[in-house]
Amino acid sequence: MQWWTRLGSERERFVTDAVPTGDDGLYAVGWYDVGDRTGDRFGGFLQRLSPRGTVDWEFYWDRTRRPRAVTAAPDGPIVAGKSLSANTQKSEEEPPAWLASVTGAGVRRWEREYPFGSGDSFETVDTTPGGVVAGGQTGGYSRRSPGSWERVYGTREWLLAADADDGTEHWRERYAGNDCKSLVADERGGLRYVGGSSVTWISSDGTKEHSEYYYADTGSFDTLDSIAPHEQDIDTNDAMDSDQPHVGASVIAGKAWEGSDANDARLLVIDSDGEILLDRATGFAATSNFGRDAIALDDGFLLSGTALCGDGSLPWLAWFDADGALTDYRFVVRAPDSAPELVASVPSGPAGYPIASHHADVDRLVPTRNGLFVVYNERDRSKSPEHRQCWVGFLT
Repeated sequence: MQWWTRLGSERERFVTDAVPTGDDGLYAVGWYDVGDRTGDRFGGFLQRLSPRGTVDWEFYWDRTRRPRAVTAAPDGPIVAGKSLSANTQKSEEEPPAWLASVTGAGVRRWEREYPFGSGDSFETVDTTPGGVVAGGQTGGYSRRSPGSWERVYGTREWLLAADADDGTEHWRERYAGNDCKSLVADERGGLRYVGGSSVTWISSDGTKEHSEYYYADTGSFDTLDSIAPHEQDIDTNDAMDSDQPHVGASVIAGKAWEGSDANDARLLVIDSDGEILLDRATGFAATSNFGRDAIALDDGFLLSGTALCGDGSLPWLAWFDADGALTDYRFVVRAPDSAPELVASVPSGPAGYPIASHHADVDRLVPTRNGLFVVYNERDRSKSPEHRQCWVGFLT
């Protein structure tokens, strides 16, 4: 570990997504709350961090914008999110999803809303050769029966492709399902996204190609929650060789739950055709574990997860070699008035942790050419500002 830096000094700040800048820095998006009570005064933010962790600039949105995801385009970051109503008399199902482009210096280039259904949101975004694609959920109403007055609300997955220069829409499509959480695009514009227990392949024009379900061997309540390319595009000076192993492969994090008191997090690696290359379930013993994020390393894989321990939680990092053998396992803990730290795994867990009612996660792993950014978010049930902080660390 080289350093940790706290993001913001508000009562609460939460990072929902982060991507590398291209010069070993970091773009991070999320929301903040500065009021004395939850929901008093809040808004969204986009922040650029230098490779040393200093904040180069920050862009803010008001309370009607909730940024959810960010991707790095040639002209700067593009942010995707959902809208919140500023009018308490207006339904939160009405405001549309949106995209915004910001320059590398922190100046907004354009921002567009994309009305579609009811309660729309973008939860994930990635750049493509033709621009940018965002995905999430779109809502709609149907009658319970032809002769019934009662309307039933439901959601479906949707993707929208837009021009990176001005936000002009290229296409939009709905798909079966209601849980598009994370997507990746390949160098030809093809897309893959995870939702529920499946991965869905989409062509560059929005046509659904096929879906594959990946049920865990030991899980009946399993989900796939994040997807990343095996080959991270972090060095623009090196062209990718299509004959390299794992080109087009995806690294996926999720959970393999049985509905018992002990459940595992999951690391799944599939090739471009969907064949399983690696499938591992792991977690802190005798607890329920979530997989939060996963990436490929030069010599293996890294999975971030969270163990639920009584009235608190323990974030952890697990390293695997290329064959899937577990090589290292560390907890990420933070004492009051201190920065987070990595501590070695022991059978009983780190002494003094978890702190009662203290919940935290390592939500994002962002590789660069020189190391790895780690995004640590706290979700303390006591609502104490001391235990609702966001930190970014850098590992080498």
